[in-house]
Amino acid sequence: MKNRNGRLNFLIIIIILVLNIVFAYFYNASVRRVVSNVAYNDYISLQSQNALIITRLKEQNKIEDWDKILDEYQEYIRIYDKDGQLIAQTEGSKYSAFDAKVRTPFEYKGEAYLLRSSIYLLRDYITNTKDVTQFIVIELLFVVIALAVFVLIIYSLLLRPFRVVYKAIEEYDRSGTVMDIRLKGFAGRVYRRFATMARKLDGQQMNQRRIIASISHDIKTPLTSIMGYSEQLKKDNLSEERKQRYLNTVYDKAVDIRTLVDEFDEYLGSNLSYGMNKIKVTVDEIEKCIRDDYMDDLSQAEIEFEIINHTDKDAEILADIQKLKRVCSNLFTNSIKHFKGDEKKIRLDITSEDEMIVFRFSDNGEGVPEDKMKLIFEPLYTSDEGRKVAGLGLAICKEIVEVHDGRIYAEKSDMGGLTICVELPRG
Repeated sequence: MKNRNGRLNFLIIIIILVLNIVFAYFYNASVRRVVSNVAYNDYISLQSQNALIITRLKEQNKIEDWDKILDEYQEYIRIYDKDGQLIAQTEGSKYSAFDAKVRTPFEYKGEAYLLRSSIYLLRDYITNTKDVTQFIVIELLFVVIALAVFVLIIYSLLLRPFRVVYKAIEEYDRSGTVMDIRLKGFAGRVYRRFATMARKLDGQQMNQRRIIASISHDIKTPLTSIMGYSEQLKKDNLSEERKQRYLNTVYDKAVDIRTLVDEFDEYLGSNLSYGMNKIKVTVDEIEKCIRDDYMDDLSQAEIEFEIINHTDKDAEILADIQKLKRVCSNLFTNSIKHFKGDEKKIRLDITSEDEMIVFRFSDNGEGVPEDKMKLIFEPLYTSDEGRKVAGLGLAICKEIVEVHDGRIYAEKSDMGGLTICVELPRG
């Protein structure tokens, strides 16, 4: 919607221009009336004068004497013969667009001649009045007022709001604070867009700092162990058995560091849509991939795993299979970390709801409180109060699902634990 100030300023400009046009029209009409009256009177006067001049010219014995007669008049007078040759003239002004003109033919000693006389219409009007000067002054005044109002409106609509925006951006650059200013119109939309982007960047920077802190924390723990065991390995009195045990521990801790770094790299690249290799794949094919990749591993870990597929055989989605496998792997790993008893169960229900294919990963683990279910997909959230930071597994799942134009969320499982729901659109 246009703001009221903008409409009011625009209306003021229109009113000023309309008044200017109305004034010019009526003044021009008055000038035309005066000029018309003067022209009519001058036309009648010139006709009478031409008749008198012709009478006097005919009384002369020679054409050479005509100049003496014409010198007595101030009007612009010319006499031409039948061939158009100039015979006599006055020293008056030349013809102009504002002249009243009269042409009168006559005969002199059997020859045809033409008397042309004219007079400047506005001579008395301009000489005796100051209306034209006043008209110009008033016109200039209207132009100045219109320009002043126009500049004021431009300043109030564009320059002033954008000066406020500029100061707010300077404040953000100086202190990192996004000011809460209320602006209407285009400047307001620009600033709101800037404020949204600034807050988003601030959030991303905060997440980056927290992720770096998370990586630093998770690397320090195994790295401390590696350094400690390495110091022990320098001693000469260690048995071969203990040395081998220490070497195995050092290797395991190095693998933990490598896994953490790989997870971090994957999180950074998981939301890059240009790295996706999407193909059409049926739900049955996805089910088969999950069975082939995870059924044996889960059985060896003594985890009961079940897949229930309620979709049609021809149901398809457009997906990157390798990315979806990463989602499944992270979800299974998350469930394994949070089992609380000897009996471990995971169930995958696949259903079709409207235009979406829904994968529900349920377990009988310790679960998550309902008020925390939206937080578990944040990059650094952890339910372990003993840690300041957490891993990135579920955050990676969220990034991958959103790149597939899907949605991921958590809910309470009917098995007593947690259910992670992954919704993906049909192909």
